[in-house]
Amino acid sequence: MVISRFETSPRKSSGFAWWRMLTWLLLLLAGFGGVQYIHHAQQIWGVLQNVPADDTASASALHGMLRWDLVYLGAALVVIIACAGCILRQAWARSVLRVIALLLCVWVAYRGALLWHQWDALGQLNGTAITSLTDLKRVLRISLALHTVAVPVLLWLAWQLGQPAVRLQFRPRAG
Repeated sequence: MVISRFETSPRKSSGFAWWRMLTWLLLLLAGFGGVQYIHHAQQIWGVLQNVPADDTASASALHGMLRWDLVYLGAALVVIIACAGCILRQAWARSVLRVIALLLCVWVAYRGALLWHQWDALGQLNGTAITSLTDLKRVLRISLALHTVAVPVLLWLAWQLGQPAVRLQFRPRAG
């Protein structure tokens, strides 16, 4: 709600806000990612149950993968909670989602740089090897495009959540 210096009562924000749409999209993507991490962790747990007791190297590698799945699942849950708080316009969630958007921006840029190096490495392969990797090149190209779009979008979301007009739309925590 925005209060003008000429008005005595607050008025509702008008119209469509892109930051709200991006918050919903981020919530859906985090939910999808969380489901993927749960599914992958279940698969690893099933494989881990069948590893012989004397194969400590395989068990250790699987435990490491399981830990990473749980870390990513925890991060997805934090994003989901922050997005839900922003959708409900809780004041605490605005600053939390700003930090999350900036951290995700750095993470996406880092992962994009890794993808670029993979793309560059594929370009240096000889002609016969590259023809069998056409699908991989397409996936890398799509991933690079999504990463390229995601970085400025996440930066914009973080910037929008700091704008005074958006800040006024959030209600402080009732105590």
